[in-house]
Amino acid sequence: MGKRLYFIWKGDDCRAHGVQLATPIPIIRPEERVTHVEIPGRSGDLTQLQGEDIYNPYIQTATIEVPGAYNVRKIANWLKGSGFVTFHGEPDRKQPARVIGAITLNKHSKNSDWWVGECQFYCQPLKQLLTENVQTITASGSHVLNSGDVKAKPLWTVTASGTTVVLASGGKTITVTGLAANDVIQIDSEIMEVLNSDRSETLTANSSGGFPILAEGDNTVTGSGWSTITVTKRERFL
Repeated sequence: MGKRLYFIWKGDDCRAHGVQLATPIPIIRPEERVTHVEIPGRSGDLTQLQGEDIYNPYIQTATIEVPGAYNVRKIANWLKGSGFVTFHGEPDRKQPARVIGAITLNKHSKNSDWWVGECQFYCQPLKQLLTENVQTITASGSHVLNSGDVKAKPLWTVTASGTTVVLASGGKTITVTGLAANDVIQIDSEIMEVLNSDRSETLTANSSGGFPILAEGDNTVTGSGWSTITVTKRERFL
């Protein structure tokens, strides 16, 4: 018997339930989000991107095999809601998804107590690593690699060495004032907020400029007013 094909839903491996995939799950590259504009008097149309690195969600259809009629209702109730899904073809990655549509499980054959049906996962387009890559830097001019397919919006945990922190990466520079030496702040480029160390207070009003990002590939991180920065990279993949 060959290796069982699997998926992990909300941290729960289907194989722990005796469930397996009947067929492999394809790896899908998401579609860019575009608008097609017709120009009067001109053949064809004008294609406009709705933004850089903007992609549409898509549906992954999983054909599942469930052993034993006693498992059918349990599995149907497990496959609901939203969470992260990991498929066998990319075991080191997960992506936000929601189970949509009805799940119908039918008896596979008279000779084997297996039930077969489809589960549809409505997947958000950008995948992430199961465990985020983290790097600590201690000097301006340090290199940070983004191995993802699109620009990353990291979480920067900064230990200040003075009253003003300046941090630049990926063509964006942010300045945060009103600090004291050894203050720890979080510059969250994903939600575009500056927060204190336990994220209980926003310091965004004390900041100016843009939130630093990581372009694809190698990045040089520069700045002043800090002694260490821990970069949670948040690399994302198509």
